[in-house]
Amino acid sequence: MTNCNVLGLWLALMMFGPTLISCRAEFEPCSTPRFPCNDSIVRFAVIGDWGMWGSEDQRKVATAMAGIGNACPYDFIISTGDNIYSNGVTSIDEPLWQSCFEAVYNQPSLQCPWYAVLGNHDYRGNPTAELDYTAISTRWKMPSKHFSHVEVRDGFSVELFFMDSNPFQDDIVGTTTHPMLMAQDTLEQEEWITGALAQSVAKWKMVIGHHPMYTCGMRKQLPQYMRAFETAFDTLGVQAYLCGHEHDLQIHHPPSGVCCIVSGAGAQARPIQAPFDFTSFARSELGFMIVEISENLAHVIVYNENGQVMHSEDLLP
Repeated sequence: MTNCNVLGLWLALMMFGPTLISCRAEFEPCSTPRFPCNDSIVRFAVIGDWGMWGSEDQRKVATAMAGIGNACPYDFIISTGDNIYSNGVTSIDEPLWQSCFEAVYNQPSLQCPWYAVLGNHDYRGNPTAELDYTAISTRWKMPSKHFSHVEVRDGFSVELFFMDSNPFQDDIVGTTTHPMLMAQDTLEQEEWITGALAQSVAKWKMVIGHHPMYTCGMRKQLPQYMRAFETAFDTLGVQAYLCGHEHDLQIHHPPSGVCCIVSGAGAQARPIQAPFDFTSFARSELGFMIVEISENLAHVIVYNENGQVMHSEDLLP
């Protein structure tokens, strides 16, 4: 074990107990992919809040994500929402699909499936059009406003549960800028997520939404409505909740035991506030994350827009 890993292990055990192994440093050289680049693990990138019309910053992150994927391919990519700024799309023929998505993430390593959730900006347009785009795209995967996806490997499986967090945001439901939220059945989605989690036999369970459960970003002082699910997620064996909304990169380990990952810096970086006592990483910088999952370990790596590793840590099931 390298000195970096020894120090990271000691710090993690002192701070968070046995469920987290962390290796933290500025652009840590020892934080390379932990597993071989083969089919024995599940490997995916996580990017959010990216659809800013092919801006320079968006393209920087896309290029970095493609370069890392060239070295070690992704099984798929997760989008944590706000896929098309500033007002979503009106139809599957909307030109913004090209300027925000197709023409930016056009590198070979990014042609894998993209599993996406809706963000609040997506609801300013016609969110159904983002579901419909699934039928004409070779990689865009949003079959419903909430759905699940299972990856099976030899000896274990990973199940990902994609939620529509928008109907639970009391501050935007009923507003004129998000008219389609009033029609959403939150009870039906609550029953779906708790029922699906209870029935899942996967060793690894992760939930993806747009809005944070915990954040030390610019919205730290605002209500975090997704915390209403925290106890249920913990009880039902969820190891991590992945989201965006905040334009930064964060990892939190609240007492509940559900790791809260914020990856919303796909095209813009906003200031962060003071971290929580249980924050293991928070940075106002463009970037994305990669998650690698084996049977007994999940490795999370945080990259900036230059493809440099800013942080990495391990989660145990």
